[in-house]
Formats: sequence, structure tokens, C-alpha cells
Amino acid sequence: MTTVHTDHIEEGMLLSDEVKDVKGRLLLKKGQEIESKHIKILKMWGITEVNIIGEGSAEIDPDSVIDPQRMEEITEETKLDFRHTDLEHPAIKELFRLAVLSRAKGNGTKEYPPATPTEPEGSLAELRPDVRKKIMQQDVRLPELPSIVVDLNEIMDDPLSSADDIAQIVSKSPSLATVLLKLANSSFFGFPSKIDSISRAVTIIGTREIGTLALGISVMTVFEGIPETLINMKQFLRHCFACGIISRILAAQKDLPQTEQIFVSGLLHDIGRVIVYKYFPMHANSLLNRTIESGNLLYQEERNVLGCRHTDLGRLLLKKWKLPSILENNISCHHNPSTGNDPVQATIVHMADIISNSLGLGSSGETLVPPLDYRFWDNLELSPSCFSIVIRQATDQLSVFETIFEQQKS
Repeated sequence: MTTVHTDHIEEGMLLSDEVKDVKGRLLLKKGQEIESKHIKILKMWGITEVNIIGEGSAEIDPDSVIDPQRMEEITEETKLDFRHTDLEHPAIKELFRLAVLSRAKGNGTKEYPPATPTEPEGSLAELRPDVRKKIMQQDVRLPELPSIVVDLNEIMDDPLSSADDIAQIVSKSPSLATVLLKLANSSFFGFPSKIDSISRAVTIIGTREIGTLALGISVMTVFEGIPETLINMKQFLRHCFACGIISRILAAQKDLPQTEQIFVSGLLHDIGRVIVYKYFPMHANSLLNRTIESGNLLYQEERNVLGCRHTDLGRLLLKKWKLPSILENNISCHHNPSTGNDPVQATIVHMADIISNSLGLGSSGETLVPPLDYRFWDNLELSPSCFSIVIRQATDQLSVFETIFEQQKS
């Protein structure tokens, strides 16, 4: 008997065991000879692997074959990162498989930050106010929205605005205009002909889409001066862009409109954490240490240290900036999609965050894989077999973003 991943199943193989879906319903009988229609059924129902009689195709390409003992070590290390998930769930099982293969190739390995000394317990008690209340009482003033985003919001709210109106606003910032033009001509959009002006980019991509992209990219420039000893901001931004890109790809798989809006939701999903790193560094240090010591998720420890969660802080910032309510929904509910007004979009960001953490695509400080909201994953009606394609597309597009932003800094 050999266990074969769905991607490697071939016609003519014989099943050595029954194949059932996640609810235990029989899909294929033991001894069934695989036909092309059966492969489609398996992928449609999210079956990621089956047992066959005899030997199947190798699941790891020759370049990534390593010593079996080392593979076992990688598998056990990866299990530690997935400790808060159900490894028997088809979606998590497939992500775990991809994470192991990625690490076997030397990708996505995690560096755990060393715990640094914290203040004595008595001092920490004094450092535990409700961070949200301090912000509400204006003890800490959140940053203002970049003026260009204010102008963009006003233009996008005007039903009579044109592509030229958007182009004029974006062109006020040469660096933003350059980034948007590079994106418009990259594999992120994949247009066959060269786009040589912002007004043409707006016409082709769409007024709201370009406006939303400009909004997301501008917001990411607000937070500077966070010490590298606390959080690696390059890795933080990589995680944010990865989550945004994966959100966009998953939304496209669902044929949802306004995929750029969902991209920005993924891009800004952890903006509440940046508030903590920038304005409450002692709390952030205590929080990071507690997660290392306890083995809990950052999200689980936040209320103990901050009196609230980073999703609460993200909601406060978005309200202050008067950004679209759907962004607030997607960002503040990305750990608990069921609490959102639009659970589908929130679940997409939720799933993108889990995928990014699983594959080690950057880090917002979280070293573990968050648990999946299984009910709302089922509602998405996506097959886990899509993950390998989504991740491949996302890593290609992520390299585009990284190249563009590195060029902007140089």
C-alpha cells in the first residue's frame, strides 16, 4: 500500500481503502480503479491523498529529497508550529504537507526570537492598562491618515469622478505613482500590453481598484521607527503582502468582485499589531516573551497583556481614518470570521493569514499557525487541492512586490 497525494494520482491506480469525505460519506469504494472522473471527484471534495495498491509516484521532486531522518525531524518541528490546529482536517492536513515539503527545500524555516528580560512582575502589573482605553482617552494619539488617502477617498466617493481625477491625485506622489505603474505592468495583473500612464491604469484596472491599492500602499508607509530588536519590519511587511496577495487569489477563485479591496484587507489585517509595536514597545516585548514561554498564540495572550486584541486596535484605527466599513469587517474579524457582517470576505483573509503563517511567508511576530474556523472554511466551498497553486502564484507575485519596494528604497 502507498499513500499518494491527489496531484500524483494516475488513471489505472487501484484504491486499497475506501475514500470518504470530511463528513464520512463514501465517495469511492475499496478496489476502485481510478478514472479521470474520479480524480475530479477527489479534488472537488477536498480529498488530498488516498491509499493505493502497489507503488505510486514520488511526491517530492528529486531536488528536494533529503535524508529520511532529517525529513522526520522537519515533520516533528512543523507539528510544533501546527500545535493549535487539527491536523486531521483536510485543509490543515494539506497545508501541513506543503509546509513540510517547503521546509525540506529550505524555505519558510522559522527563527524563534530569544526571550529578552522583562520588567519585574510588579512593574508589569502597572504596565497592563487597557491599551484600547488609553487610545480612546487620547493618552496615545494614533497617526493621521496620509493626506493623499484623504483626497483619494473624497474622489472615490464622488460618482462623477473620472480616471483623470484619480490620476491627478496619485501623481501628487511620484513614488506612489511609480509603484502603481510597476504593479500595473507586473505579473500581479498580467496585462499583455504596456501601461504607460496612471490614467490608463485607472481606466483598465478600475477607479476603485487603483484607489484601494493606493490606499493600502500609502498606509503601509505610516509606521516607521520600530526597533529591529522588537520586530523585523521587513519580515512583517512580507507577511502583510503575502496575506494580501493570497486573499486576492482566493477571492478570484471564488469569482468575488472587488478583489483589490480584499487584497488591501489582507495587506492591513495586522495593522493593530503595528500600533502595539510602535506605541507600546514594553507591552509588545512582554507579549512576545509570554508566547515563547507559554507556547500560546500571540492572539491568545494579547488580552492578558494589552487588555484587548490587535483586531480591536485595527478597528479603532480604521474608524479614526473613516475607511470603508468592509475593510473594518475583514480586518477586525480575520481571526473570528463568524463575527463579521461579511463572513465570506473575512474568512478569505482568515485563510490567507493561516496559509502565510503555515508557509513562513514573513512574520508579524506570530511563530505558530492560528486555528482554522472550520465551519466558515466549509462555507467557502474551496478545495484544499487549490493550495499548491495558490501558494505558487502568491510567491511569484510576492517577489514582484519585494522587487518593486526594494527598488523604491534604493
